[in-house]
Amino acid sequence: MARRELRFLIEASVKIAAIQQRSYMTKIEAKVEAFKGEFSSSSISIKKDIGLSLLPEAYRAPFLEEVGRLYGLTSQYVHLSPAQITQSLEAFKSGATAGKERPADVREFNRTAERALAASLVLLFHGVPYWVAGDWLVDGDGASVGGHFMKSRFFAAMDEGFDYKHERQAKLGEVQAARLAAIKF
Repeated sequence: MARRELRFLIEASVKIAAIQQRSYMTKIEAKVEAFKGEFSSSSISIKKDIGLSLLPEAYRAPFLEEVGRLYGLTSQYVHLSPAQITQSLEAFKSGATAGKERPADVREFNRTAERALAASLVLLFHGVPYWVAGDWLVDGDGASVGGHFMKSRFFAAMDEGFDYKHERQAKLGEVQAARLAAIKF
């Protein structure tokens, strides 16, 4: 179920970013009415319309590919499939039941979840004004605001876009080294 919910999160984040960019100042009620088709569709093809200005050009296509891969991976859990039933039976036979999952299965899910959540945040930052991302990513002393998602290469690339900020200049080398060392996925 958690994988299925990650699919919903990715889908919702894509739609929110795209619709916010198209119609930022419109009231929510009017957006719901104007974008009924997008909201009703389970497709995320609207992702191609999202301007990814917070990401360097070299990261934009790979980011959209990552979003597509994550959506496809998590879409496998929307409807019960023979493969899922077989996997569940095999897990049960090996003693893995709800609450007693195998460590490898938990690690695999956690890797998928961290990638999906990082992608969702990157998308959501593209649906708000530029300065919101800058204020959220750059601490008052110029350091990158820490956190788990700085491990994402896309999140780190977005943070890099704020290296121009005055408060970062005195410690730019330190910030860049810490950011590079933090990237894990």
